Amino acid sequence: MIEKKPHRLILVSAIAMIVFFFHQSGFSQSRTDLGKQISQLEKEINYTNELLKSTQKGKEDSYYKIDLLSRQISQHERILLTIQQEITSISDDIDAKQLEIRKKESELTALKDEYAKMIYFANRNRSNYDKLMFLFASKDFNQAYKRLKYFEQYSYYRKNQIRLIQDRQQSLDSKIKLLEKDRAEKMRLRLKESQTKEKLNQQTIEQQRGLNRLQSQEKKLKANLRKKENQRLALVKAVEKLITKEAEKSKKTALTPEELTLSGNFENNQGKLPWPVDRGVLFSSFGEHAHPYLKGIITRNDGIDIATEEGAQARAVFDGEVRSIISVPGTANFAILIKHGNYFTLYSNITKAIVSPGEKVRVKQNLGEIYKDPTDQSTKLQFQLWKNTTKMNPINWLKK
Repeated sequence: MIEKKPHRLILVSAIAMIVFFFHQSGFSQSRTDLGKQISQLEKEINYTNELLKSTQKGKEDSYYKIDLLSRQISQHERILLTIQQEITSISDDIDAKQLEIRKKESELTALKDEYAKMIYFANRNRSNYDKLMFLFASKDFNQAYKRLKYFEQYSYYRKNQIRLIQDRQQSLDSKIKLLEKDRAEKMRLRLKESQTKEKLNQQTIEQQRGLNRLQSQEKKLKANLRKKENQRLALVKAVEKLITKEAEKSKKTALTPEELTLSGNFENNQGKLPWPVDRGVLFSSFGEHAHPYLKGIITRNDGIDIATEEGAQARAVFDGEVRSIISVPGTANFAILIKHGNYFTLYSNITKAIVSPGEKVRVKQNLGEIYKDPTDQSTKLQFQLWKNTTKMNPINWLKK
C-alpha cells in the first residue's frame, strides 16, 4: 500500500498540470494579443495627440479639431474595452493559478504526512528490527537477499519521497510568484483603466464645448462645404477628362507588354499597397456620408482623406508613370495623376510637386509636399484610385 500512494499522487498531479497548461496556453496567447492591441492603440493615440497639438496654433475652432477629438475618444473607448478584456483574462488566470496552488498545497501536505509516518515507523522499530540481526535471522541465502533488497527499496523510497517533497515545494513557490505577478499586473491595469476613463471624460467635455462654439458659425461652415463640393466636382471633371483621353489612346494603341505587366502586378497587390504617406490616419472615407455635425448635409468623397503632420510628403503607392500635374480648381494646390497600366492613382492637395509629367516613379517615391491649411492647421492628402474611368475605394487596396 505504501508504494502505490505516491504513484497515485503523481498521476493526480500530472492531470492537474496538463489541465493547467492548456488553460495557461489559451489565456497567455489571448493576453499577448490584448497587450499588442493596447500598444497599437497607444501609438495611434500618441499620433492623434501630435495632430491635435498642431491645431492649437489655429485661432478658431474647426471640424478638423472636433474630428480628431472624436477619433481620440473612439481610440480611448477601444483601449478601455481592451484593458477590461485583459483584466478579465488575468482574473481568470488568477483563479486557475489559485486552484493549482491549492492542489499543490494539498499534495505537498499529503507527501509530508506520509514521510513523517515513515520516519516515525522507522524510529519506533529501529531497536526491534536491527538490520544485521534481521538479515542473520534469515533461513537461507535467498531470504537474506530478499530482505537486503527490501532495505534498499525502502531507502530508495524514502529518498524519492524527499525529492518529491522538494519538487512540489519548488513548483508551489514558482506558482505563487506567478500569481503575485498577475495580481500586480491586474492592479496596474486597474490604474490604467481609471486614467483612461478620466481622459475619455475630459475629451468628451472638450468636444462638446467645441461643437457648441461651432454652432454659431453654421452658415459660414455650410458655405465652406459648398465651396469644397464645387472644387471636388471640378477636380473629378478634370481627372475624368484626362483618364478618358488615356483610354482613347489605349484603344488606338494597345498597352505595351510593360504596361500590361504593371497593370497585372497592380491588381495582384490589392490589399498590399503601401499608404501614400509615411505616417497618417484615415480622416474621411470613400463614398457618400451624412455630415457628422450638420443635419441634412451629405458629403461625397471620391477617394479617402488622410490626416498627417506638417511637412509630410505624398508618396507613390506603386511603380508607374506621372501622366499629369493638375491645378486643383479654386486653390493654389496641385493633384498628381500616375498611371499603372489600366489603373490610375491621384494625389491631391499638393503644395509643390517634385515630379514631372512623363517621369517614371517607383513605389514609395516622394511626389511632393502636402498642403497645410492655415485656417484649421490641418495637413490632409486626398488620395484616389481609378480603374480606367471607374472610381475605386482606395482603402480596399491599401495595406491594413
